[in-house]
Amino acid sequence: MISKEQIEELVRLYDQFHGAFDPLLPEVLEAEQAFFEKLQTLHTTHAADLPFHEFRRYAVQKCKEYLRHT
Repeated sequence: MISKEQIEELVRLYDQFHGAFDPLLPEVLEAEQAFFEKLQTLHTTHAADLPFHEFRRYAVQKCKEYLRHT
């Protein structure tokens, strides 16, 4: 569904905001916003027929799996 490169970009953004000690830092908020913008774009281009919340759940799971294996 999502290419390896796209997953890696999502993982990078996800890790920047999900693992942040201070979730209110501007760079953390920017990473979170960029993550959801990227996710919305991927949903529109790859899985528009799937409800967004299901696609988000799939993508976040892929990010967590990737982080566990690195």
